[in-house]
Amino acid sequence: MPLQILIISDNESFTTYLGELLQDAGHATRSVAQEKEAFPAIRRQKPDLIILALEASKIAPLAIEHRVQTPEGPRSVPVIVISECLRLEAELLQVFDFIGKPLDVKRLLEDVAAVALRKSLPSQDQELEPRLAAVFSRHILSRSGLHFDQRNRPALTRGLLKRMSALRLTDFKEYFQYLKEHGEDRHELQKLLQFLTVGETYFYRYPAHFEVLKERFAEHAISTAPIRIWSAGCSTGEEPYSIAMALMEALPDWRQRDIRIIATDINNRSLKRARDGVYSPWSMRITTPEQSQRYFRRVGESFLIRDEVKQLVQFSHLNLSIPCREPVCDELQNLDAIFCRNVLIYFTPETACGMLQRFTRALKPSGLLFLGHSETLLQRGLDLELRRRERSFYYVKSASAAEPGVITPLPLAPPAEADPYSGLTAEQIRLATAWLNEQKPWQGEANPTPTQTPPQPSERSDRSQPPEPSRPVAAAQDDAQLLQAARELFDREEFDPALELLELVLRRRPDLPEALVLKGFILAGKGALEQALTTSERVLALNDLLPEAYFLKGVLLDAADRLDEAAREYRKALLLDHDFIMPRFHMGRLHLRQGRLAEGTREIRNSIKILSRCGEEETIPFSGGLTRAVCMLQLQNTLARVT
Repeated sequence: MPLQILIISDNESFTTYLGELLQDAGHATRSVAQEKEAFPAIRRQKPDLIILALEASKIAPLAIEHRVQTPEGPRSVPVIVISECLRLEAELLQVFDFIGKPLDVKRLLEDVAAVALRKSLPSQDQELEPRLAAVFSRHILSRSGLHFDQRNRPALTRGLLKRMSALRLTDFKEYFQYLKEHGEDRHELQKLLQFLTVGETYFYRYPAHFEVLKERFAEHAISTAPIRIWSAGCSTGEEPYSIAMALMEALPDWRQRDIRIIATDINNRSLKRARDGVYSPWSMRITTPEQSQRYFRRVGESFLIRDEVKQLVQFSHLNLSIPCREPVCDELQNLDAIFCRNVLIYFTPETACGMLQRFTRALKPSGLLFLGHSETLLQRGLDLELRRRERSFYYVKSASAAEPGVITPLPLAPPAEADPYSGLTAEQIRLATAWLNEQKPWQGEANPTPTQTPPQPSERSDRSQPPEPSRPVAAAQDDAQLLQAARELFDREEFDPALELLELVLRRRPDLPEALVLKGFILAGKGALEQALTTSERVLALNDLLPEAYFLKGVLLDAADRLDEAAREYRKALLLDHDFIMPRFHMGRLHLRQGRLAEGTREIRNSIKILSRCGEEETIPFSGGLTRAVCMLQLQNTLARVT
């Protein structure tokens, strides 16, 4: 079937060559030479395909999803990019294809023929059946080391659908064949991994880790030895830049020192963003005003990392699961510290254990290892000593450590015990005790039966020693206080420790609505949407006057594009709690998505009014740990875009 093709190229001779080539293949072509002419031409001509062949700096703004209005309704127009700037391929993941120069004519003609056949986009709500999920998981594991089990299936499905949309493939089986055929020659596996390994992060995440780092180097400030730190799985750069800023604060003479932070990741797109060093307010949500002013430059709504911070960090591509043969590998030895937080969850226990052996060998004696909060049980059998700081933990390599031997892989979580509290890990014991020791009794919605105030400890100065187990087990009798501890962990996005505390409560009180609804939000955050929806309905059957339950159900229906049903649940939440900010904010955004600007702006303005009555540093419930200040900024930005 002949296509109407729009060529956007600033090279006249190349435009002529492309036009003749495509016309000989039976297609009709038109062209524009300047990028400013492109959008009017797309709206006017409504092409079936766009070919971009501009200089590299002009490609990205045009390499987007273009939608045109036709008598049959809106239609998406695929884009093929032709460029000699090969690094762009890892960034332009939404285009139909990226072809380098010199032009591969056969590949271009195959692409055009495929566009003629693939007329529709895949449905974004289709399910990936278990058998096919296992097929994809085995294929990805065998070629990258990344492991996607049942708990990761929603993330796997979302990543597959994004690549299928770019390629206009509507069937998972068809995409798997494409992935097998073009995983290497068209870098399809690498493109898919860009969508599967995106880590949500922000500056100074787990602040206690950076306090430990600052104290370690402040204590040894007299030493002039080189400082080498590895950020393994650095994502978009917030972590290694936070490490750099911590060192700058700990060492007044940092400019005279040999400091290098080696930041690696498998995701090239994330590495590009990290090198650019441009961040949104969302990444800055726990950064202090003093830190923002010292280490960043504000440009509009963006925060640009200053060059003096950038110069301490070196970014490199690295797959942690395979033998290290990249040039950067020579530097990954005799390290002062390694950060590998919330990365091991992407790998099988066997692969993760091998990586931990490698980390241990790479550390200096007394070197520091920082892991994610859900990865605490993988360290057994290594020459690593567990230390605790506030609500976090870390490891120190033994000063007399020998090369580690082969270790048996361990499960990520211990098996459940018959005794409701015998499954309490040392970390959960510490969290519960720390909260009970430091907080005032919580006056919550559950109206728990009054219990005796737990005795205060006589000594609280040594945070590195675990508390006696008997004390938190006795204190844990108060389910309301354990529930509040779980709420605080949830607000800091420490979902696994929060879920473990909730499970302790629910073992004794399986029908406690407040614990169930919080569990529902955590399940939703992990991608278990159907399980979360079932939980929300169970909560409402137990207590149909709990606004959080209606909000949870609304969020889940919203995510499933059942917008009218979601709106009804948001309204119910607001009828029960007029000042509940998050369902009001979601309601406003839902109106805006449906084109109801007046209703949307009204809800956003009402949210701002309610928020203005909150304390500046108050955490907004069910907002993902946002303070009033950051939440206010998000609301104002949303309003500014539509007014």
